[in-house]
Formats: sequence, structure tokens, C-alpha cells
Amino acid sequence: MSRFKKSVVSRSVELLNTARKIAGHELSQKIKETLVQNVEEIAPEQLKTRIEQAKILAKSLSQLKGAAMKVGQLLSLDSSDLLPSEVTEILSKLQDQAEPVDYSIMHQVLENKLDPLLLANLKIEEKPFASASIGQVHKATYKNETLALKIQYPGVRDSIHSDLAILQKVCEAFLRLSGRQIPLNLVFQEFTTVLVQETDYIRERNLMIQYQRHLEENHKNENYIVPHTINELCTDAVLSMNFVEGVPLKKWIDSAPILKQREHIARLILDLYCEEFFNWGLVQTDPNYGNFLVQNNTKLVLLDFGATMQYEKVFVDQYCQVLMALDSGDDERILETSIQFHLIDPRESDSTKRKFIAFLKNSLEPFSPDLQPFHFANKDYAQRSFTIGRDFTNSLKYSAPPKHILLLHRKLGGIFNILRRMDVTIDLVPYWKKMLQTKN
Repeated sequence: MSRFKKSVVSRSVELLNTARKIAGHELSQKIKETLVQNVEEIAPEQLKTRIEQAKILAKSLSQLKGAAMKVGQLLSLDSSDLLPSEVTEILSKLQDQAEPVDYSIMHQVLENKLDPLLLANLKIEEKPFASASIGQVHKATYKNETLALKIQYPGVRDSIHSDLAILQKVCEAFLRLSGRQIPLNLVFQEFTTVLVQETDYIRERNLMIQYQRHLEENHKNENYIVPHTINELCTDAVLSMNFVEGVPLKKWIDSAPILKQREHIARLILDLYCEEFFNWGLVQTDPNYGNFLVQNNTKLVLLDFGATMQYEKVFVDQYCQVLMALDSGDDERILETSIQFHLIDPRESDSTKRKFIAFLKNSLEPFSPDLQPFHFANKDYAQRSFTIGRDFTNSLKYSAPPKHILLLHRKLGGIFNILRRMDVTIDLVPYWKKMLQTKN
């Protein structure tokens, strides 16, 4: 079981100690560089220093959980590219399931948040079957019904602002090392907003109900399942729902289902995203494998709606304007529309702007009619995307990751990775047409 620090002071001390250790490694590296004249000898030492710094950061964030761990997960995404690649590679391990917190600590949350009579009628398994950055999930029985009881770690909400303030300084230090002048204020404001929302389980319960309503209205219930909530057992830190059977998506993929079944589930994932963003304006933005179960090789069970974001129609329309500019192939139109949508800072160099356009065009390449049906496990495309993306992001001097699409593209990147792992080949032209028709 994990040790757990819930007070703001103890968490701040831990993060400040982490920053101090990272700075210590940096000072040591600078001293070494002054003693070494050969550039070829300096580079391996710099890489070693970055790896050691990343290990220190990852270890600290995994122990703290809460906002600190969640931001570490967000920063590890290729779409953000805020940190050196050595750092993001190590932080990506934070995407795996977190070490659980002792049940005695979690039971205190239940005692503080639930009516004593209701709690007395709950039979709870002390060992959690899932744990993450914000909370962990225990199986329980209530009125002869099996439940999934999602319990928030104590003190998580109170520590969000202090955790993020210190982490922002750590990230800014990493950026200064690479000579980049990228402002992080807006990105961390977005992180703060999202994390405050994720720690409000009443909000998540309401989003689950809203999501179910959309599925019912669009006759999607035959393909997707959302657990129903037990409202009397829901508070801002406890979320109770019926326990739904299913095989975790990662485990299902590893079981080597036949191609027809893989393609069916892949289309369900793609269809759902199109409905979410382009029709509902309601997107569950966390593409973690653990948020999907597969039932009978035919249905998707949808879990964890804390990261669900709502998008106004005007935003969706503006997004579609960028897609239509890309569809035109006109570089000037693409750049102008992208600047208007705040995807890139106009102060960037002409070279960076050209790399940006190449990056966007490459991102949309899977929808090209000439490449259909598109093979998601295409290694050439994956390698080329990595090279073009890294070349573009390394050239940036002023453009922070666009905060308004940060989580949206986190979902898209996650979907692509899931379908790549499923090794499916799908005709994407109908999906591209759907997206372009949304504006009309």
C-alpha cells in the first residue's frame, strides 16, 4: 500500500524537495560542462542528467497522487511536448495504475461523507480493484446489488492550487534549459480548471446521467453501456454506481480477438468520438484503457466521466473551419485560420510556421482517400509523425500547447494509439465527411 500525504504543507514540502533535487542535478551537470571541452562528451552527460531528473519527478508524483500525479500524466502526453523527450518517456509510466492507498484512510472518507445509516448497509471489499491519481474504486454490496464505489483520496481538492503552482515552476525550469520562451500560465490554468472539475463527483454523476440521455435519444444503447448511479450514495467525494461486468479493453486486445471483432470495437470507438464532439459537444477526454470494458465482444462499457468536457457549438464550428482549411490544401488559409483559432503564435518564425503546416497535414494524412482503408499499425506513418511532430515542437519559441484543445487532442491521440494497438484497417473517408458536414 502507498504512503499518502494529504496536507497542503506536507505535499508542498515534498514537491519543493523534488525541485531542489532536480536543481542539484542541474548544478552538478553545469559544473561538469565547465570541466569538459569536448561537445561530444557533454551530450551523453546531459542526457543522463535529464533521465535522473525525470526519475526523481516521477517517483515524487506517483507517491503524492492527486493533482500532482494527474498533471504528471498530462505532461507525459506527446500532444503537449512541454518537456524534453527523456522526461516525458519516464513520466508516461504514471499512466499505469497507481499503487492503492490503505483502506483505513479511504474508510475515513466514507465516514465523513456518507450518512451513518447508509454506510452501515454497505458491505465493502477492502482491497480496491482499481486505483488512479484522484481516487480508487472498491466493490461493494448495497440492497442486494453489487456496486462500484469510487472514493476520492482525502485532501486532493484542497491541494490542487499549491501542487500546480510548484509544478509549474518545475516545468518552467525544464523549458529554460532548452532555451524556449513558452508561457505556461494558460496551460496550468486549464489544468487547474479540469482538476477542480474532476474532484467534484456530483458533477461527474450529473455528466453520467446526461451522457446516458444522449445515448438513449440517439438509440445507441445497443452498442454502449454507462453504469447507473446510486444517488443516495453519491457525494462530492464518493461516487456510487452499479457494477458492470466486462473485460478491460487492454486485456481484451491482448486476448487476440479475431479481426472482425477488433474492427467492430474500433468503429464503436470512432463513432462515439464523432457523436461526442461534433453532435453532443460533450467529450470524455481521458482515453485511458481502463476507462473502457468490452462486453461479449460487441459492446463498449464506458467508465470514469470526471474528465468530461463540454464544448459550445461556436467552438465546434471554429474547429471545423480549421478542418475545412486543411481540406482545401491552401497553406495561407491553413495558417490564417490556425492563428485565429490560437493554435500557433503569429510571432513564430516562417520556418516554424512551415513546419506547423506540415505537422497539421501529416496529422490528417490517415483520412486521405489514397490511403484507404487506413492501417493504424503502419510503422512508417508512426515514425514519420514522430519525426515531423518533434521537429515542429522543438522549433517553437512562443506557442504554448493550445489550452482549448489540449484535452480534446489528448482523447484523439489516445484513440489513435488504441486502434494502432488493435492492429485494425478502417476506411476513414466517411468519418472525414461527417466532420466536414458538421459545419454545414
